[in-house]
Amino acid sequence: MRSRLVGPVAVALVAVAALGGCPAATPPAATVMAARPSPTSPPAVTAPPLRLPRLFVPTQYALRLAVDPARADLTGAVAIDGTIAAATSVIWLHGEGLTIAAAHATRGGADVALTVIPHAPDVLELRAARLLEPGAWTVQLDYTAPLDVIGTTGAFKQTVAGAAYVYTQLEAVYARRVVPCVDEPDSKVPWQLTLDVPTALVAVSNTPVAREAPLAPGTRRVEFAPTPPLPSYLVAFAVGPFEIVDAGRSGGGTPVRVIALAGRRADAGHAAATAPRILDLAEAWFGTPYPYAKLDLLAIPLTVGFGAMENAGLVTFQETLVLVGDGGSQQRKLWWSTVAAHEIAHQWFGNLVTMAFWDDIWLNEGFANWLEGKLVAEFAPAWHPPDETLTTRNAALDADALVSARRVRQPIVTADDIAGVFDSITYDKGASVLAMFESYLGPDVFQRGVRAYLAARAWGNATSSDFVRALGAAAGQDLAPAFATFLDQPGAPELTAELVCGGAPAVRLTQRHHVPPGAPAPVVTRPWTIPVCVAYERAGARAEACTLLATPTATLPLDAARCPRWLLPNARGRGYYRLAYTTPQIVALRDEAWPLLTQDERRVLMFDVAQGARTGGVALPLALSLAPRLIAAGDRFSVEDALALPGELQAFVPAAQRERYEGWLRGLAGPAARAAGLVPAATDTLDLEVSRERLIGLVGGAGRDPALRTQAVALAQGWRALPPSIRGTVLRLAADADAGVFAQLLREVATEPDRVRREELFEALGGVRDPGRLAQALALLLDPAIDARESIALLGSLPDDATHTQAQAFVRTHARALLARLPTDGTIDSGTSLGTLFAVPCRAEVRADVAAVLRQLFGALRGSGRALAQQLEEMDQCIARRQVLEPALRGWLAGLKLPRP
Repeated sequence: MRSRLVGPVAVALVAVAALGGCPAATPPAATVMAARPSPTSPPAVTAPPLRLPRLFVPTQYALRLAVDPARADLTGAVAIDGTIAAATSVIWLHGEGLTIAAAHATRGGADVALTVIPHAPDVLELRAARLLEPGAWTVQLDYTAPLDVIGTTGAFKQTVAGAAYVYTQLEAVYARRVVPCVDEPDSKVPWQLTLDVPTALVAVSNTPVAREAPLAPGTRRVEFAPTPPLPSYLVAFAVGPFEIVDAGRSGGGTPVRVIALAGRRADAGHAAATAPRILDLAEAWFGTPYPYAKLDLLAIPLTVGFGAMENAGLVTFQETLVLVGDGGSQQRKLWWSTVAAHEIAHQWFGNLVTMAFWDDIWLNEGFANWLEGKLVAEFAPAWHPPDETLTTRNAALDADALVSARRVRQPIVTADDIAGVFDSITYDKGASVLAMFESYLGPDVFQRGVRAYLAARAWGNATSSDFVRALGAAAGQDLAPAFATFLDQPGAPELTAELVCGGAPAVRLTQRHHVPPGAPAPVVTRPWTIPVCVAYERAGARAEACTLLATPTATLPLDAARCPRWLLPNARGRGYYRLAYTTPQIVALRDEAWPLLTQDERRVLMFDVAQGARTGGVALPLALSLAPRLIAAGDRFSVEDALALPGELQAFVPAAQRERYEGWLRGLAGPAARAAGLVPAATDTLDLEVSRERLIGLVGGAGRDPALRTQAVALAQGWRALPPSIRGTVLRLAADADAGVFAQLLREVATEPDRVRREELFEALGGVRDPGRLAQALALLLDPAIDARESIALLGSLPDDATHTQAQAFVRTHARALLARLPTDGTIDSGTSLGTLFAVPCRAEVRADVAAVLRQLFGALRGSGRALAQQLEEMDQCIARRQVLEPALRGWLAGLKLPRP
């Protein structure tokens, strides 16, 4: 599941959703309208705290639902075939927010009434008046379930242009809001779904339609073919006035369709043209046929907390991902291809073989994050998506820098822990660990291990140990100890590499737990077992040497006649570790080795040197000296890495030196920004398209380049005609630079029909520095005519300390009103959200007050413990960075010689 939204929407939405000084709203536990306990019922029992006891083991489900998007709820009847292993009077199921009308168990001619006793928040006790003997039974329940109109979990309803739709999102633990069931991933059985729907509407589910028949006037029954074994979280359906776009068949014969919103058939063309090819590439990589009878790609108008979901045979996508249209930017087409590859990869890794429980969700998400780049690299090699592997690694290392970060294979102790596993540690660290071990083993060996794993576990469940064992068998070595050091402990190693040249040249490698200034003392970790490859100079050329570092210190011999002039201890950039460099090492890599380094190695160097500058281990001017070299490379990855540290510095620049900083920024990136230009050309590459956005956004925004801002204001007069690739950037610059443009956008945002354009407008309105204008933008959050799930995007664009402070005050004042308009369940990612609003600015003098506010507002929320600890640690680390960077910036800027304007 793509549970992390792209862009600032996710950051801001979850921030406000958690506020209000009260616990997040949750659907009520199941209520009972029949089968109440008799006076002779046995005494109450304690509900299981996390996992259900398997007194009753389902073997298949038959679910019939009446689904009408015009209604506020759905009615259902489920028959669960299963086995009782030992005589019992109690059956446990999951159920949340359901109203149970009747329940009974049948076996042969026996029909035993069941009393349904709800246990908060989501467990149902089904108690029989007599013992149910061992053997096969069918449990039947009639019930109703509400349709959510604010959130996007369980069964939910959305209305677009007067047309209503019903969708489902059942991962992770939301199937229980739609049907009483054993809602755990290792309960993997066939499902047969029947939907009674209005005749004029389209109904889709995981499998093809088996038969249809009319019911009462205006209603028909749609019966779908039984599914292969599925866990409850992969079951899905949707009902609405959809337009179906036939995408043909894959090379293996699988029918592919795009299920578009009403009136959006034309926008589905790009997805329809590309999805079969991506499916073919996945099928070829896995070496086994696509597991399901069809592949439908379904558009959801708006999602919260996820961008796409890999339901077997019915993959759902946020509308803006799948309805790209032929006129979409190259970047949007890249996003579509990447997300489609991710979700299609899940059809094998996650669906065909499912993790046994949520502590191993990284097997799903980390693997799909890793494989998506391989598939897109074959689909569109000109986009060079393998370079994204390093971006993913860097994001994971940043998340792992928190001492309070969780481990990849985090034990699930409470139900709240499940919501916390869909984070960068699962997605990005999981993918990065896989990339490192693939590099170590070789692609062919790695792929052979994956294929063996899938073949052995098809249609069932598996654990990390099963997966690692399969890789080890393919490699002919035991990989479990090495994998365990990355999966079963938090944090990341930091290496130092010292050349030893008294005799035969060698490099002494030393590892330690990377702990940034401001972080608390970590829990003691054992040494990582790290595949390490070093690149070094040999006779004026490049050479490499590799080892498996399993001890705190080890020596790696180098094949060289004399001491190398330079050394880069992360060849190809695939190692999941940080590096601490000395000044001579950095200078040698910059001035001598640079032409012999790959672009990924240059980016790795920038990443580690920038971190050294943040912690005081590397002089700031030395770190910044690498930025022009990366900008000159021109590819989007290098440009983004080059601008990261310069852009970050704006938060620490003393107010008196702001103009000097802006002048330096314009000198650093201005030439490249002007060369890219504000107006794209038809011949632009993806790299130029993305780099233009980054360069102009920084130079025109943080650098306040007068010429760029003036041009942006002029272009904004006819903003709807702008190319999509630059439209959002132009609007952000123009709204901040010109009150007239801001007023125009403020008037137009409520009536703009296109969702992508609306998002760009909200981001532009939230990016203004003028307090009066920002107050008008913030008022949109309470405007009843505007969907707050969209307007909340403006909180992700706040440009500086002052605007964050103003937004904090607004949110705290109106928290309850905002909370009523926003989803609060399944979306609270406090580690991100709280930082957006309350840890900016990160200053020591406000730390105690911020901590008190966070505890007051969030302390009562379920699962808030880890999130609060992480947010406060992030703030403490930021305060420590400020203590390093402010004086360094002050001295450097004071002595800076700037060109005359």
